[in-house]
Parts: sequence; structure tokens; C-alpha cells
Amino acid sequence: MENILKLCVNRLGSPVSEIQFPVTRIFNAGWAGSDRAAIQHHIDELAEMGVSAPQFIPTLFALGNHMLTTSDSIQVHGDRTSGEVEYVLFKHNDELYVTVGSDHTDRRLEAHSIPKAKNMCLNVMAQDVWPYEEVRAHFAKLELTCWVLKDGERSLYQKDLCSALLPPEYWLNDFETRIGGFGEGAVLFSGTIGTTAGLVVGDSYELRLADPILNRAIRHEYNCEILSGAIEDY
Repeated sequence: MENILKLCVNRLGSPVSEIQFPVTRIFNAGWAGSDRAAIQHHIDELAEMGVSAPQFIPTLFALGNHMLTTSDSIQVHGDRTSGEVEYVLFKHNDELYVTVGSDHTDRRLEAHSIPKAKNMCLNVMAQDVWPYEEVRAHFAKLELTCWVLKDGERSLYQKDLCSALLPPEYWLNDFETRIGGFGEGAVLFSGTIGTTAGLVVGDSYELRLADPILNRAIRHEYNCEILSGAIEDY
């Protein structure tokens, strides 16, 4: 299936430029924290919802290439889905880029099959992107933040440095070993950081990737519309 996203490249010292990015492969990393205690925290969060840890830690899940959007709204099944902030790495015209996104997941289905749950909801990423080379040397200092809106109340949901997650180089090396490289059109969602007070099923999620060294940030917000009116449900 063809899925071409219009993205805006924010390159230092240059005007913003647009690219047409054809998505070929999507991978969601899981349990990808750099600190074992943080990984266990996320395992415990999911365990409270009946989700078992995978066989391999860290791990990767494959998604269909149609499961990625830059929209500010997605449709979801039921009232047990939630987002989570992640850095997003992708390759276009032999150059790596980074942005911020959310691996939105169906928590009800996740208790039965994590890979199927990952393919139940769209992954969301920001339209604005940075060349990875511009942040590579200080990548660990980039800051990931997520706010959630629920019942009209906005609250801090997640906040940590990218150093809390495995770095892009880990995954690039892993892809080289696993499938021969991180190919053209490939997209990686990094896995997430811990929450402030457990998983929240929100009405909308606000994401930010901040660069305190170069004093800039990428932001994206999206809301969740719960599908209704069907006679049958899963």
C-alpha cells in the first residue's frame, strides 16, 4: 500500500523545506529503556492492565506501512486506547531524520496480543522533522514530554530525556544484524518513557521533542475519536 507523508524539514541555517516521504516499513520498539528499573516500571504499568512482558527485551514489532499519520485526529475502537511519547527515526533519500510521535495502542487487545494491538491504532508523528546529524552529538540531552487532556483537564503525562531510551545507534546496529540495515522509507518508533502516574486513556495527547542545546522544539497534538454506532464490536 502506498502511504506518502508530506513533512517539513527544519534544517539549521536554511528555510523550511518540504519532502514527500513514502513509508515502506514501520517498527515499534518495546521495553527499550536504557535503565532496567525504568523498563520494569513500564512492565509493571502494563501488567496492571493484564499485559505480559515479551520474550525478548528490548523487542521490535512490525506494523503495516499504512499505520502512520501526521494527522491531528485519529479514530479508535473503544475506550481503552492510549498514546505514549517517543522519538521517531526515519530514512529518506539516504538521510536520517528525527521527530516526535506517539505509538497509540489498544490496551484491551494488548492483553491478548501486543503485535495485533500495535496494528489496531495508527501511529502518529509530527510533520516537522530535524536532520538526525544535527542532534546526533547531543541526542541524549533531547527532552521528551507528553501532556494528556482528559475530561477537559490537561496534565503532565510523561517527561524524560532521550538518554532514558536506547539511542538510535543501538537500533541502527540491530537492524543491520536483523534485516541487513535500516532501509529507505523505514520508520522506527523508539519505545516510550515512564508515565507520571500510570497509563491514562485520554481525549487528546500533546507531544514535544525539545532540543535545549540548539534551543528549538517540535510539537504535535492529536485527539482520539471513539468509533460508535456499530452493532458488533471486537
